[in-house]
Amino acid sequence: MAFALGVTAASENEKRRREHTHIPDRTFPLNAFRIRESDPDMFCIPPHWHEHLEWIVVSRGRFGVQVGSSLRELAAGGCAFVNTAQLHAAFPLEPGSELHALVFGEALLRNHALDHTETRYVRPLLEGRLGLRSFYGEEEAADIRAHLLRAVDEYRSGAPGFELMVKSALLASFALALRASAPGEAAERSGRTGRGSGDAGSDSVVYPLLLHLSDRFREPIGVRDAAKFCCVTPTYFCHVFKRSTGRTLTEYVNMLRVQEAEALLRRGDMPVQEIARTVGYADPGYFGRVFRKIKGMPPGAYAKRMPLSEREQGRRETEAAEYERRNVYE
Repeated sequence: MAFALGVTAASENEKRRREHTHIPDRTFPLNAFRIRESDPDMFCIPPHWHEHLEWIVVSRGRFGVQVGSSLRELAAGGCAFVNTAQLHAAFPLEPGSELHALVFGEALLRNHALDHTETRYVRPLLEGRLGLRSFYGEEEAADIRAHLLRAVDEYRSGAPGFELMVKSALLASFALALRASAPGEAAERSGRTGRGSGDAGSDSVVYPLLLHLSDRFREPIGVRDAAKFCCVTPTYFCHVFKRSTGRTLTEYVNMLRVQEAEALLRRGDMPVQEIARTVGYADPGYFGRVFRKIKGMPPGAYAKRMPLSEREQGRRETEAAEYERRNVYE
């Protein structure tokens, strides 16, 4: 019965975290996003999944990147590949950090002539029979990064023939990633299920819980309940969760809560105590200590250094104009 409840809950959370990415032209399914730590609105990639493929390229600073159940720190020059239906996220780890996210449909890789590129590579990738590594460091990603950034530039330029240039760059990146993901290599791999490490067994245990936590991280959960959700013993759960994510359950939940708190602090329209309660902390003091440990500063100081979001800036300007109008006419 516990297993049935866990599967049902995971399925419901999977639906809630599904993103319908904006694709401007459905006949050429691709979009490029720039995520900047200094941007009040688009400063991170929150946990979600979609039916598209995605490349993430860190151009400045450092990001904590999650693909499936694997979390890694990527510095400038690093890349991450996200297969279809994989849970993923990215959060800046230092001021000035920036990345590009290239989201595209499988149609840009497929060859309907059914030659060897389709039958040997593309179809097995999409069906989860061919696994690519999820993460690529700065040096090994040099050629992959060059092709991806070229694809971003071509797409944004809209120059004649940009579609051909983008498609060729994506295929070249795919080929280079395939060569870097040699069979038998002890590295994390991306399969369609989203379980992203070398030990697929342990990842399959915790992945439903990660989907659950991506939407329900505000709710209290302990090791015993988490182990029950995954249908394993608490001791075994602690072992596989740490091996898969590199964090304890408490550290992982705190990470999700602080990331949500960052977004709320950037809006500038909620006091710190209310934000603490909103993200799941009954004790504002404890929230402050956790936030400081992860971000290196207390939440109040973090809020002061953040520019206001466009929505909050507009709200404040409207309030100021209304206040001035009342004073003039009164």
